[in-house]
Amino acid sequence: MSRFRLKPLPRAILTDDGVLIKSQNANPLSFHSNALRDPDAGPDDKGCDDGTHERGAGESMFCLTCLSDSTNFDSNGRGILPMNTVIPYGRIINAHNVRSLGATQTTKKSKQDTTISTALLANDDDGLSMDLENDAMDYVIDLVFVLPLEKNVVPRTVRLNIDYVPLSPASSDLAEVILKRSYKNARRNKKMLVIINPFGGKGQAKNLFFQRAAPILDASGSDYDIAYTERSRHAVEIAESLDIDKYDTIVCASGDGIPYEVLNGLYRRIDRVAAFNKIVVTQLPCGSGNAMSISCHWTMNTSYAALCLLKSQESRIDVMCCQQPSYSDQPRLSFLSQTYGIIAESDINTEFIRWMGPIRFNIGVAFNLLQGKTYACDVYVKYAAKTKHDMKVHYLLHKKTAELIFDSPPASSSSASLSQSNPLNEHLQSASSSSLSTPPTPAQESVISSEDFNLKYSLSDPIPEEWERLSSDITDNLSIFYTGKMPYIADKTKFFPAALPADGAIDLVIMNSTTSVRRMTPILLSLDDGTHVMQPEVLHSKVSAFRLVPHIEEGLISVDGEKFPLEPMQVEVLPSLVKTLLRNGSYIDTEFDTLLST
Repeated sequence: MSRFRLKPLPRAILTDDGVLIKSQNANPLSFHSNALRDPDAGPDDKGCDDGTHERGAGESMFCLTCLSDSTNFDSNGRGILPMNTVIPYGRIINAHNVRSLGATQTTKKSKQDTTISTALLANDDDGLSMDLENDAMDYVIDLVFVLPLEKNVVPRTVRLNIDYVPLSPASSDLAEVILKRSYKNARRNKKMLVIINPFGGKGQAKNLFFQRAAPILDASGSDYDIAYTERSRHAVEIAESLDIDKYDTIVCASGDGIPYEVLNGLYRRIDRVAAFNKIVVTQLPCGSGNAMSISCHWTMNTSYAALCLLKSQESRIDVMCCQQPSYSDQPRLSFLSQTYGIIAESDINTEFIRWMGPIRFNIGVAFNLLQGKTYACDVYVKYAAKTKHDMKVHYLLHKKTAELIFDSPPASSSSASLSQSNPLNEHLQSASSSSLSTPPTPAQESVISSEDFNLKYSLSDPIPEEWERLSSDITDNLSIFYTGKMPYIADKTKFFPAALPADGAIDLVIMNSTTSVRRMTPILLSLDDGTHVMQPEVLHSKVSAFRLVPHIEEGLISVDGEKFPLEPMQVEVLPSLVKTLLRNGSYIDTEFDTLLST
């Protein structure tokens, strides 16, 4: 029997969960037990050494997360993987057809009858292989995926000989089949404008983008242009003059200030309806405040956020519209928060020590608390959920039950766990059903009109009858007034654990100065787990609109971290106005429902 062989390749097959390495025609790589962990994984997210990755009899199933990258890939990022490694679709970012060899024959042939294309024999660099004793359809694929390396993910390429039988002519392009599975519910081939604030993140934003995000975007074949901000409000100008026929996504490689400017630049456009129907606004965390990425991508790691940028689905979220006398002719959009009192002054008045990072905020809060300052005002609200019981009902009604999993669990207990608790994941699993749930309607199918920009309430009008005025016992001694639409306002600061992307409501948190410093301190120290809202001293509600009327002579209001004038402010929610990317069609799970059950 004649056997012709070129450079051997690992053989693989497609599974429901990913690409499975079935055999090695070269020396398999050694398995490294020092697991490389996802920096966003919880404390119980361990590598293979903890024994949770079970192995069936006579086989070893390797978790991709637990492979060391230090020796397995060459300088071009190419390498091979151990047998029985599954590369989950959620980590695959690109695939290229190298060659399709077609079906080989099993009929016995003489040496004279056996022929192989001269072109195949001459192209040894392709790593092609043919075995005339096998009856299989062989596809040689360059598979590009991300591999955890220390605290980040990095792109790597492996060349595989994949056994695959097309079910129809339309499925004969194997690379396309893999990419469709890998980008389920996500838009492929985005046309992106990346706006970099070179002054963000202590001046490291540009380096963070090019070192952590750009390699992943480039390896995926993404199409993007770059613009740099040169001054304050420059991103407003960029978004206002953007050619929306050229782009569909604006990526803010910055802190939270650039997304705020971009949204308001789009809002100022004459064709804002078309702009908000076309453009997705998202963030790569490259600044000192990265609330959008933490809430939407579930991470403040730039490389993981880049992967989520590729994999997440487009979703519409609520934003808030602010009115004040100083800009009555042009209201401002807010995607994150508005605050008055201790929090506002601790944020804005510590700008001069921004170089210290997030700790500057804690210093400001401690300083103002010790001074015992109060911020008298009047507050009028249109309640969406007033009491803590109402909050529970509202939250459970609007929270989605589907969870996105980037690393798929094994099909049976005899297979190894593929990072089941890893927050990078791929398939929709419903908490209320054992079968896969129907994914939410893509944002691109939800079209807004000019009516969606109309405000229900005007600052110049009297307070509507259905609104309620908060008790003066609270507002005359107010210390913290905070409203927001995203659960996290900064790393490890889960100020609004009940915030939802599109529930038509704004979360409201209020505390007054009658709370002792002894009680206030542990409450503020519990911001990392969100339990502060469960304390009796904290007023926690949901509103669809509010009016704040300050009664102090000196101070400020902060909107999305930007300084606003100390004057009456009215805010209302604009439901589902903005398109962004959410890792699973929802915000990061804050486990607020767990708090409700305690």
